[in-house]
Amino acid sequence: MNDSNRSPNVMSQALSTLVITAVPLAAFLAFAIQPMMGKRLLPIYGGTSGTWLGCMVYFQLTLLLGYSWAAWLVRKRIAFQVTATAILAVLAVLTFQLPSDEAEAAAGITRVIWRLSYTTLPAMILLFSTSPLLHGWMRRRGEEVPYYLYSISNAGSLLAVLMYPFFIETNLRLSDQSTYWHGLLLVLAGVLVAAGYLLKRSSAGNDASPAVESAGPFSPAPVALWLWLSALTCIGMLGATYHIAAELGSSPLAWVGPFSAYLLSFMVAFSGRWRPWMTMTTIVWLAISLTGFMVMKGFTAATVNYHTALWLLSLTASGSFLGNALLYGARPAQRFERYYLVLAAGGVLGGLLSSAFIPYLFSRPVEFELASVALLTTGLLWLTGRREPSTVIIVGSVLFIPVIGLGIQQIQKEAPEGVMVHYRDLYGHIMVKTDARSVVLSSDTTTHGSQLTMNAAARKRPTLYYTESTGVGRTIERLQAKRGSMKVGVMGLGAGTLAAYARQPDIYDFWDIDPKAFHVARANFTFVAESAGKINLVEQDGRKALEDSKADYDLIVIDAFTGDGVPSHLLTSEAMALYFRRLAVRDGLLLVHASTRYSMLFPVVEATARSINLTAIDVITDISSDQPDRDWDPTHTEYIVVCRPEQAKDIAAWFPVDEEKGRVKRLVRTADSPLYDPQYIWTDDRNAALDTLKLGQFLFSP
Repeated sequence: MNDSNRSPNVMSQALSTLVITAVPLAAFLAFAIQPMMGKRLLPIYGGTSGTWLGCMVYFQLTLLLGYSWAAWLVRKRIAFQVTATAILAVLAVLTFQLPSDEAEAAAGITRVIWRLSYTTLPAMILLFSTSPLLHGWMRRRGEEVPYYLYSISNAGSLLAVLMYPFFIETNLRLSDQSTYWHGLLLVLAGVLVAAGYLLKRSSAGNDASPAVESAGPFSPAPVALWLWLSALTCIGMLGATYHIAAELGSSPLAWVGPFSAYLLSFMVAFSGRWRPWMTMTTIVWLAISLTGFMVMKGFTAATVNYHTALWLLSLTASGSFLGNALLYGARPAQRFERYYLVLAAGGVLGGLLSSAFIPYLFSRPVEFELASVALLTTGLLWLTGRREPSTVIIVGSVLFIPVIGLGIQQIQKEAPEGVMVHYRDLYGHIMVKTDARSVVLSSDTTTHGSQLTMNAAARKRPTLYYTESTGVGRTIERLQAKRGSMKVGVMGLGAGTLAAYARQPDIYDFWDIDPKAFHVARANFTFVAESAGKINLVEQDGRKALEDSKADYDLIVIDAFTGDGVPSHLLTSEAMALYFRRLAVRDGLLLVHASTRYSMLFPVVEATARSINLTAIDVITDISSDQPDRDWDPTHTEYIVVCRPEQAKDIAAWFPVDEEKGRVKRLVRTADSPLYDPQYIWTDDRNAALDTLKLGQFLFSP
């Protein structure tokens, strides 16, 4: 073979290598930057809906922009495509940066989108446009539409989803993450420029605009099907993530299981090896998973762990595999760029519906189950299209009747004695149960407060996690004994139980970011209304409120939870330093409520406190019975007291390990070594959910 024949083959092989390198790398970077930017903005703007909804909307919009850019660009001349891509790559590398830490105003969707656009917009358009654009470049070589590249792209996304919580977040500070990410972006830019150069060289003399590949626009039917399936699988995945986050808290760890199953289904379905019999098998898998999940949890508030979590992941995977298998089967032979654009639009639609509309449409989180039923219905209709109506009737009868029966049975089973009211908004779902004895506030599987209502005296008693012998109750009593008046700040309102401790001269400031929390505390509980002290309810992130305030406090209590976890930005060294600036004048204390099922907060709080010359005392309390005048309706609690080192000995003495002949038992822990593990020091630049999560307990405890 002479050199003239060898040269095109070498360039073709080199181009293929560069394309297969660029596609997963772009997807990896696109998914790795999203949690990185969310963590960056959290301490700047707080955990309000404006912060996380702004991030979500921004990345969804850039996804559409990237796919739209590729759909437009792929129809142009090769020289124009290569030049435009090179210019965009240079802009992406030159303009990327982490947002600065200044917060000029309160968080709002528009402001968050603007700040992210200012620092990352060219990069995000480049990343999201890479896969569909390179589909076009491979198509220019005469190949059929290389749908396998979509599989490879999702492999890169899956790698980012798995690596971020287990490796990137745990080992790298945000500043280091940014540096490495920027370096990989530079590599991607170089790969794209080199691929463009090879494409231009190999297409010399044939740089005309491509002919239109289809006889006209797509008919509405396939477009509607693509949009429907793409939105449904996204809603199902987000619904599953909601249930996991209700247990673990909102962090990248909560996304690992559902999102990995979702991305894996794209990888397998678009690999080119999917066959119709696999789709039929997936329909049965989905039906079995739906039935199993309904048996274990269904529409109830049952805890998602162990067997329930396995059924949830099986249901997420089977729904995603079925939806994406049907999408692959409905792929067009031509005009792939519009197909991908519709898929992106469906994902955006599903994300917006799940985040901004469904919470107001359904008062409780049932969209996961409903999306699964809708996917199963779509699969059965697909069987009808295969001219097998008898199969549809039989399978539908066998599968749907048990699922519907289980749903009805579970709704009846959950019906409590008394009245159950559900509230839902962008921040999640809470329930208020009222019976003849009490009112109980919970969010899905976590109880947040209660009030006994038998008589006027009972209504004024702190209960549950806040009784007199708990860490917070004993601390307040000790401080009250020394101080004629107190100013207390509480992050997280709940039922407003701590207002029961306020005396007439006391001032209690409660901060909460969830507007429905204020309605629930006022409409269903009387702690705030009947408090003897002055109670201020402020709709704001607690950390941001203290940054904006000049007030001094005797006590600051962190009682804020997302699901069963505490937001990380409230526990960093920067946050603690801020708290103690507000506590210094009154010689005050910080309390962290740490009563969680799957988190171990003390090592992180202790190491972080010691890194800024403070001391932490862990107080775990078990109360076996109540008394006529205290500890009504108690439960197992854990509080962490953070103080100055010279205060620690006296404060630890407030909590005897055994009181009243064993009625109250405590485990009191302090630092047992002059050294502490730097891995557990949380800062705004480095904090990781894996540091506190008891993963084995979540996965394997019944």
